[in-house]
Amino acid sequence: MSVSFSSLVSDVYTLTNRPDLVNETALAVKAATLKAHQFDDWIKDFQEQSISFSSADYYQTLDYKSIFPLWRKPRYVRILDSSGTPSTILEYIPPEKVVDSYGANRVDVFYVAGAEVQIRTLAAQQYFAVGYYSNPDVTTTGFNSWIADDHPFAIIYEATAIIFKTIGYDEQVPIYRQMVGEQLQLLRQHAITGTGS
Repeated sequence: MSVSFSSLVSDVYTLTNRPDLVNETALAVKAATLKAHQFDDWIKDFQEQSISFSSADYYQTLDYKSIFPLWRKPRYVRILDSSGTPSTILEYIPPEKVVDSYGANRVDVFYVAGAEVQIRTLAAQQYFAVGYYSNPDVTTTGFNSWIADDHPFAIIYEATAIIFKTIGYDEQVPIYRQMVGEQLQLLRQHAITGTGS
């Protein structure tokens, strides 16, 4: 069953008894949804897509936000041959490790620099598979969150805590944050994270 954005907002109104805080509640639900998804590397947030550059090269630059607008963070980049058969998985490195201890550029690696993924390969390559974790769509019209569907109270309780904090009901905040923690523990027990060996 898909839980709508408006039903989450309505549930927060019920708990806060503040249906007058329309914009604040909508923002709180959006923030709470992002927080729940960003809490862990949930396998349900994992995406994989094939990309091709205009030509083969040793150095490729991927403007990831233009191709993957909900991108949160990378998991891997893998070389594909022209038929789409996967081969080498590139090593994910921090940008400062692009040069080895001898001062040579490392190859078969990738790193994130600002809004781009820099890919460095031993042989010229054109095709890659990119594995990444995505954020949910938290727009009012396109709202889509598997956590909202499977564990809506992780979002509802966090949004309620945000509203109580906003209106100065500080004594209510720790109560709801404790319930958020309980919901996130339940979520961890039922959802598989993407940190397997």
